[in-house]
Amino acid sequence: MKRHPMGKKITGILIILWMIVIFAFSAQPAQQSSQTSGTVAYQITKWQNSLFHQGKTGEELYALANSMQFAIRKSAHMGEYAILAFLLCLHMSYYRFSPKKSSKHNAASLPSTKRPLDTKRLIFLSLTITAGYAATDEFHQLFVPGRACRVMDVCIDSLGGVLGIIFFLILYKYFPLCKHRILKKRNQRKGKHR
Repeated sequence: MKRHPMGKKITGILIILWMIVIFAFSAQPAQQSSQTSGTVAYQITKWQNSLFHQGKTGEELYALANSMQFAIRKSAHMGEYAILAFLLCLHMSYYRFSPKKSSKHNAASLPSTKRPLDTKRLIFLSLTITAGYAATDEFHQLFVPGRACRVMDVCIDSLGGVLGIIFFLILYKYFPLCKHRILKKRNQRKGKHR
């Protein structure tokens, strides 16, 4: 029995598109990448200055923006890979893996739509694909002017993947409860209006 073939297709396409976005950002030469992160850093310092009425000069804002660039760049990488891992989890949640031999009888007796999500396998596959793509992306950067291949960046990207997986698991666990409560309240309201 096929489960949500449209959902599988949509999430699969989103994963491919997001991988292309990550590749495109990594293909930017170092100078262009620094300009992008510098612009973002400057906008953040400007916003912070006006929000907290700090009264900093333009030179002070530029100095602060320069000191923030590294953190912004690494946070952006973590964010990219958090989204990738989240999309991978979402895509794989449409699949039902065959149960292990020890629990074959118990899982086989359940209909395919009622089988629990195999979270260990989902986490392992999502993290493996995310870390693998991060490694190939770092290798790709060897051929981009001014960029380098760093093992530390693969670790940072993989950490972003872990955060994306955690976010998915939280939504997977608590969203059905929220949805159930919303529907229950809506049905109660409909009952009162009758």
